[in-house]
Amino acid sequence: MEVLKINRNIEILKVLADGTRLKIILLLSKQEMAVCELIAALNLSQPAVSHHLKLLKQAGLIQDNREGKWILYTINKENFNICTQDLKTFFEEVQNNLGRGVTPSLIRTEPCLCDALKTKGVKTSISDPC
Repeated sequence: MEVLKINRNIEILKVLADGTRLKIILLLSKQEMAVCELIAALNLSQPAVSHHLKLLKQAGLIQDNREGKWILYTINKENFNICTQDLKTFFEEVQNNLGRGVTPSLIRTEPCLCDALKTKGVKTSISDPC
């Protein structure tokens, strides 16, 4: 998986690593909602709901649409589908790797490998027996 997709997935997962934001996504997957509706559904203050909406919007997972004095929020279907596919691809890659078996570390056969890596500028946190 390419670095840009990995970085994008990290940002998405950070945003989704919150119960309230997951609830908002679930609610908006069923219907568009105004902030006042989300406040009532979540039993949260307006500033709290607005904060969560801001983070979800910055991540590209939701969008808003102004209609008169109302701002209605919905899932950004295109971005959500891209995100879903990216995460699915990531988890499938991990699952495939696990299915092939995890390769033992080279440190098992070359205990001084960390020294060689350190000279190349690779940071390790392994306690080095050499």
